[in-house]
Amino acid sequence: MSLSVFDLQPLLMSIAPASVALMLYALNRKKRGLVKLSLVGMIVAVIMLFGFQYLDYKHLEDCMRQHEVYNPLLQTCITFN
Repeated sequence: MSLSVFDLQPLLMSIAPASVALMLYALNRKKRGLVKLSLVGMIVAVIMLFGFQYLDYKHLEDCMRQHEVYNPLLQTCITFN
C-alpha cells in the first residue's frame, strides 16, 4: 500500500486551524514567540493549499487530454461511454 500526498491532505491541512487556535492563545497570553510560530504555520498551510490546488489542476488537465472526466474524490479519470 502506497500513500500519496493527496491521502495526507486532510492531515496536512489541519495545520491551518491549529495555527489559528495557537494564534488566539498566544495573543491572549501575550506570547510573541508563539505568535511568530503560528504565523509560520499559517504561511506553510497557504503554500500547501496552493500546491494541492496545482496538483489537482494537473490531474484535471491530464484527464481532459485523454477525453475523460476527473473525479477529485478518487483522484482518477472516469470514462463515460
